[in-house]
Amino acid sequence: MTKAPAALPLSVLERLRADTPATGHRVHLDNAGASLMPAPVVDAIQRTVALEACVGGYVAHERMADQLERSYSALARLIGANQSEIAFLQSATEAWNRAFYSLPLQKGDRIITGFNEYCSNYVAMLDRAEKTGARIVVIGPDAQGNLDLSALNDALDDRAKVIAISHVPSSSGQINPVKAVGEIARKHAVPFLLDACQSMGQLPVDVEDIGCHMLTGTARKFLRGPRGVGFLYIRDSFQARLRPVMLTNQAATWTSATGYELRDDAKVMEAWERNLAAQLGFGAALEYLLSFDIDALFQRSNALAARLRTLLAEHPPIRITDPGTRHSAIVTFRHATLSPATIKAEMEKQGIAVQVASVVHTRLDLEARGIDSAVRVSPHYYNTEEELERFMHALENLGS
Repeated sequence: MTKAPAALPLSVLERLRADTPATGHRVHLDNAGASLMPAPVVDAIQRTVALEACVGGYVAHERMADQLERSYSALARLIGANQSEIAFLQSATEAWNRAFYSLPLQKGDRIITGFNEYCSNYVAMLDRAEKTGARIVVIGPDAQGNLDLSALNDALDDRAKVIAISHVPSSSGQINPVKAVGEIARKHAVPFLLDACQSMGQLPVDVEDIGCHMLTGTARKFLRGPRGVGFLYIRDSFQARLRPVMLTNQAATWTSATGYELRDDAKVMEAWERNLAAQLGFGAALEYLLSFDIDALFQRSNALAARLRTLLAEHPPIRITDPGTRHSAIVTFRHATLSPATIKAEMEKQGIAVQVASVVHTRLDLEARGIDSAVRVSPHYYNTEEELERFMHALENLGS
């Protein structure tokens, strides 16, 4: 048996897997898409739905208000923020768009982004550039394949109005040097919007250490929450510089026939209507994570991915496609004769979940490298070494 790539007490791993019953019949290696929710998350969702069925959604919200506040508090603790800096939305895309579209832009302004930016973010940049006359400046890779920090520094002048990059790209396991980006952003006094969808739950994310002004993410990936919940962090000192792209009765108070008052916290970006069950499920996922030694869990997830890269490198038909020098718990590869879609379909028949990373998700990166799609494998801390070996055995026997 392969030696454990990262030490977790056996009792901890047993608890993680006992709390995730599907691990008994499925090898889930698509945590970058949607992780398996642990039992406390499912319980929180079911309890909330059951209460709503008995008393209605609004009364349920009133009764669960304190628990909902604890969800904000848990996320704030995880990322080193104040609770006033946290907003919950329906998705990471909505959270990112609320932040990005609330930044004032005009003709001649510059939107600075990276070569491995995610599709929905980049499409929004194209939209605002077309409507405002702003220009998108894409920072490419350096000689090692990492985000070129020197080029980023050189691109920042008084026309630069935002740096918007992803911590970990969707279509590769690369880690962008976000702390260094934060230092450059502070040096030039340029707002920094960080998409942390793929890093939250598998890497340490501390907003003070990174130095970002805004951060967005989702519940359903490595944080192991449900679909239908995104979140937005806005630094307290930065909130007054945003012009919320739309207002709801959660965002503002109607004070007179001709006036209103905006909230003075991040919830100015929220809507009143919400999926309470999903948000409380997300809160349960956060509290579940915080009940462990999270650094040990992060180390295990990334060590499992490192072990998988070693196993894949020993299989001649495989070419690993993760660029750069720092890698996360996401592994992408191409097979010499089998398409990524074929591999995904064949794995599913054997109860093994992987995903296909497509050029449409991070076009600037994959297209430049001549990759139309790749297999994406993303282990998590609840996976085992035996599951990696089962995946490799299945891969080696495909087409034989």
